[in-house]
Amino acid sequence: MTVKWWRVVSWLISGLLIGGWLWQLPAQAKVTTPKVLLVYDSQNVAQQDQRKVAAVQRILTGIQVRVKTEVAADYQAGSLRHYQGVITMINWPQTDLNNAAFVRDRRRFNGMKLHIGPRLTADEAAGLHAKRANLYQQQFTLQNKNGHLHQLLAFSETMVALTQLPAKAQTIGYLKSQSADQRRYPYGTIVGKQGYLPYLSTGGYSFVLAAQTIATLFSQAGHYQPLLTITKVTPYTNMAVLERLSLKLYQRGIPFAISTTTVGNHAHFKAFQRFARVLRLVENRGGVVFLKMPAVGGVTTSSGPGLSTLIDNELIQFAQNQVYPVGISASAYWNQDVIYRQNALKKADHLLWLPNPASPVYAKQDNTATTFKQSFYGLDAASLETVTQGSTLGKVATDFPIPTAVTFTMPNSQRSLQNLMCRLDRLNYRWFNPATQGTPTKITSGTVSFGYQHGTYFLNGQATTITDTQPQPKKLAAVKMETTWVNRFFKTQGTVLLAFFSITFIVFVLFIVLGRRLYLNMFKR
Repeated sequence: MTVKWWRVVSWLISGLLIGGWLWQLPAQAKVTTPKVLLVYDSQNVAQQDQRKVAAVQRILTGIQVRVKTEVAADYQAGSLRHYQGVITMINWPQTDLNNAAFVRDRRRFNGMKLHIGPRLTADEAAGLHAKRANLYQQQFTLQNKNGHLHQLLAFSETMVALTQLPAKAQTIGYLKSQSADQRRYPYGTIVGKQGYLPYLSTGGYSFVLAAQTIATLFSQAGHYQPLLTITKVTPYTNMAVLERLSLKLYQRGIPFAISTTTVGNHAHFKAFQRFARVLRLVENRGGVVFLKMPAVGGVTTSSGPGLSTLIDNELIQFAQNQVYPVGISASAYWNQDVIYRQNALKKADHLLWLPNPASPVYAKQDNTATTFKQSFYGLDAASLETVTQGSTLGKVATDFPIPTAVTFTMPNSQRSLQNLMCRLDRLNYRWFNPATQGTPTKITSGTVSFGYQHGTYFLNGQATTITDTQPQPKKLAAVKMETTWVNRFFKTQGTVLLAFFSITFIVFVLFIVLGRRLYLNMFKR
């Protein structure tokens, strides 16, 4: 009887353990990265609204959501079954979504739905259990729930607002009319699995509330302190101003980051050595470095190995001068290109996303973004400085729903440096500190790897100390371009042509000398 009793107990324990394991399976399944289809009607380049599409891409990447971007005209029936969410973005109100297959699939879709912009359809409003209200020729003030933070918006010709919301609706921010009635309308609205934003801005308090709406809809909203970031730092920057800037921030106890480019060659020049020395001062004064991706021009689908080699050599040059980047900064469109992702971006697990240039240059555009361990949304500080408040502008800092880098352009003079410090005083933020609040970073590239954790830098897995003096060169092998038969052919061809032209030149010189002698002999008696 005793043996049987213990067997029963062991069976019960095993059953409980297996049951607990099975119970945890659904929870683990939720950890998988969701995939969302972003469908827009037009980029509307004339109004520069392509920046709004890029802003949504950056927001989704920041909340660990994989996004596939597609123009509505290219949508194929049945494609939505491969996604967990769909975002409809209207950039050009004068046109309709002329794709019946997308409208039909969106109506039947059971995942997360978000509509951004005008032309909210009747079935979308019904899914939100609300009524539509068309607003014309008005100006609104955007404010938070208690009205302590508010920002005056630009004049709006037309806008679709929601009324008669159900009790279960979540409202994120309000639009207060400037008319006599001063009626309030919800800005971000979430009802169950559906959400609505009447418009989207790439900066300011509108961006903060829009990002909060998107992050809340996908259950990824948080509270993040902003990362103070200085952009457009290059080897040609005024090094004296950069050194003074880092000293002022260090004296005030403000952690910060810089986004800097570098050079592919000529690291032995004195100017580069001065540049590296100031970057070492930045690192020793609580600053971290993001390596900015180079400007692009004349690339093709075969440019991947060259790009990878360029980034590897830049990182090696930095390592030889004790400059250890913690991540990569790039324009948002780099994440929409398979060549750029595979050969540059995936070398790092921390990314800083900056706005796109006016004319992006792609190598192989696929509009399929990937996610990283942490992604910062680069937000221009000037867009936040128009926010008025009841007590301090610093209240906005506690409401950033996604990792955000508030960016300031590198000052080029003592006067502009003073102006930057005054702007920082007015913002009065508590800034994100990568040394104490950040997750461990890693960059793996060629023969060198970088790490950063709790304020300590790691080179190839070994903790390292940054000195103020010029370091002794480390033995880090340069990454060589892969040699192919095509390269060998053109190299041989170049050698043959050089020999041919050299011989031809010598023959021509001989002919000139002999011809001159013969010509002179004709006149000699």
